[in-house]
Amino acid sequence: MGIATGEVFAFPEGRLYLYASASGTASGSGIGFAEGAQLQATIGWRETFAHGGRPRRVETGRRVDLTINSLFGDLTLVRLAQASAAVNARFEGLVTGGRIQSAHLALYSGVIDSFTLTQQDGELFRANYAMHAHTWSAFGG
Repeated sequence: MGIATGEVFAFPEGRLYLYASASGTASGSGIGFAEGAQLQATIGWRETFAHGGRPRRVETGRRVDLTINSLFGDLTLVRLAQASAAVNARFEGLVTGGRIQSAHLALYSGVIDSFTLTQQDGELFRANYAMHAHTWSAFGG
């Protein structure tokens, strides 16, 4: 028997926004199509043992990495990659086609590590992104 824990972070449809931290808005640049997005959060720990063998754990840092294998978007995404400003990202889960009690994941003050633009003969240009941040949050909508 499970206990209700709140918002469910599994949804078939969603939106992903990338925007400059200094813009002060969460609207950002909506990505028209994203495929193969991966969000990996890592928390570093240092573990020592007190007298009597009792473990003591101290957090040494946090990092979250976002990679998007293929995305279609607008010029804002290219400008974010070339800018030196910090970048935020927000995932927004959609419920029944709208923003009804949707789950959110947000990354704050991150940097874009790499940006690649590729094109195959007869296809659209696709972008690949990789960014990381040290601050994130998860919340319900």
